[in-house]
Amino acid sequence: MSEPSIIDEKAKEIYETHREELEKLYQGKIIAIDIDENSIVAVGEYASEVGLEAKKKRPHHRIFMRRVGKNPSVVRLKNRKYV
Repeated sequence: MSEPSIIDEKAKEIYETHREELEKLYQGKIIAIDIDENSIVAVGEYASEVGLEAKKKRPHHRIFMRRVGKNPSVVRLKNRKYV
């Protein structure tokens, strides 16, 4: 499986584990999921702001962003120093 596929699968797994809580608290917001720490690292209205906050908090981790709820838009952040 390719690196992007692995990131996608891990992010989906993390989201599904916390889906009920995330949808209750952050419906319609953008979240950044830290694949390496299995946690949510940032939440906000705009992907650009959430992405910057996530990179600042976890500069060398694999980060996946998505909108909470139905119709998620997804983004992988490319922090080049991860293995």
